[in-house]
Amino acid sequence: MTPQPSRPSRARRARALIRSSIDDAQLARPGLALTSLVLLCVMILGGTLMPVPYVIERPGPAIDVLGEYEDEEILVIDGAETHPTEGALMMTTVSVDGGPGYRVTPVEVVAAWFDRTKMVMPKEAVFPEGQTREQTALNNVAAMSSSQQGAVAVALDELDLEYEPVVMIAGVEEGAPADGTLEGGDVIVSVAGERADDVEGYRALIRATPEGQDVPMTVRRDGAEIELEVPAEMADGAPRMGVVLAAGYEFPMDVQIAVGNIGGPSAGLIFSLSVYDQLTPGALTGGHRIAGTGTISTDGAVGPIGGIRQKMVGAEESEAEFFLAPAENCDQVIGFEPEGLEVVAVADFDEALTATETIAETGSAEGLPTCEDVSAR
Repeated sequence: MTPQPSRPSRARRARALIRSSIDDAQLARPGLALTSLVLLCVMILGGTLMPVPYVIERPGPAIDVLGEYEDEEILVIDGAETHPTEGALMMTTVSVDGGPGYRVTPVEVVAAWFDRTKMVMPKEAVFPEGQTREQTALNNVAAMSSSQQGAVAVALDELDLEYEPVVMIAGVEEGAPADGTLEGGDVIVSVAGERADDVEGYRALIRATPEGQDVPMTVRRDGAEIELEVPAEMADGAPRMGVVLAAGYEFPMDVQIAVGNIGGPSAGLIFSLSVYDQLTPGALTGGHRIAGTGTISTDGAVGPIGGIRQKMVGAEESEAEFFLAPAENCDQVIGFEPEGLEVVAVADFDEALTATETIAETGSAEGLPTCEDVSAR
């Protein structure tokens, strides 16, 4: 008989099983590690590049309205006597990362949280939900146009110069039906042969245009009346041309303010001071560099704006000596004034004019209202 091999003991079988498992794991581990590493990298990269619903405000340039921007003179007044000036009246701006059509990443947001010159805000707090890049650009252009009109009106009121109220095309959306037919700054004379007294009156005349027809309009452009057939598309049951109508003015002189693609209403105060400066003898600033911000209404009231801290930083970086801040923004100013920048609080055009004239005469903001003074009232 051939002897049968003896069966391995239970301990030997266990040791063999352990060795086999270890060998299998050693063979599989490099692949598993590589897969895990790839997944980790994808997760990190995705978290780094994934857009988040925030915007970041950071300092933009401070621009001297009495000078040039992009090789073009900013403020040009024709049809009235103007006077040479010196110094600077600087509009301040904010750059916004993450607006419609753009995005910011978690890494950028976290970095901005630790940067005192930047501010992180929820996107919906700055831009309406669903607003496109083109609509944002249109709104900014329209706000800038209306701001310039109001600023000129305030300056002329101070000088007792008369002007006429009108309804104007404040902006035309790029690619909209009216693009190429209407232009920003066109003054509406009539729609379908009828005149209206205000913006809502002309909107009603436009809405009355039958579906499928162009909107017949007469506008005044560069002093001449032009008859137009303006293309439109139906939206929500009414013709849409893709324009913004706004209250405006026709002045006794031609005032042009060119600031490229910068938009928004917050330069109104500085525009009004700059127009007043050019229409009056001498240098309103006394040769000093004065920056500022604030909307301006037709009664001269200076309104609050966004990004005041970033605008002060931009002013300081542009070597401004003084800064005119809306009184209603003072709670955001205190404790954030850049070193070397004297901040004056103003509530209306008259206060801003007095502050500028005082700085010109004394070279100092001493005695002028500060944000601490405003907060203590």
